Amino acid sequence: MKKLTSARYLALLGVLGALLGFWSATRTWITVDVKATSVQIPQVVIDGADAAASVTAVAVVVLAGSLALLIAGKVSRYIIGGLSLLAGAASIAAGVGALADPQSVAATAVSEATGLAQNAGDYSVTAWPAVAIVGGAIIALQAVLIFVFASRWPTKASKYDRQAAKKAPVANDDSSRNIASWEQLSAGEDPTSEPRS
Repeated sequence: MKKLTSARYLALLGVLGALLGFWSATRTWITVDVKATSVQIPQVVIDGADAAASVTAVAVVVLAGSLALLIAGKVSRYIIGGLSLLAGAASIAAGVGALADPQSVAATAVSEATGLAQNAGDYSVTAWPAVAIVGGAIIALQAVLIFVFASRWPTKASKYDRQAAKKAPVANDDSSRNIASWEQLSAGEDPTSEPRS
């Protein structure tokens, strides 16, 4: 269980949700069969990028955040979790909006293709908005798991930590003591004080 809640696996979970969002955005979400009039367009096809451009944008944010999660510090992890939660909610909202009211989602694309502002025909929705909803749910799950488990992850060591200098052994002979004194000065310690045991 501990391995499945590590930063690496939660980053992979976010990448999976982002890839589902990208994949759904490139597919056809809505098709409109135009009523037979003087318009010569038999069918208007609207893909996910036209129906809900936000899905692609939030997928990019989650992909970058998931990769940054691997090197993030304690505070940054929670910021990434918050952004992922908002991105997941946006992806879910876009998919639900396309499923609930395809006419308003496709209105701009249909009016550009037909020149008609009113209802242009019969609207049919594919399953790809549901894939965007699933991707958004995975992203939101990643965010919740980040909030729950981020405090348990180890922090990355800084190359400027002074732990190695504090644990240096004290030299016994005179030449080694002189070198050790300079090293103690470099570490910010007083070489004239008694060594701590």
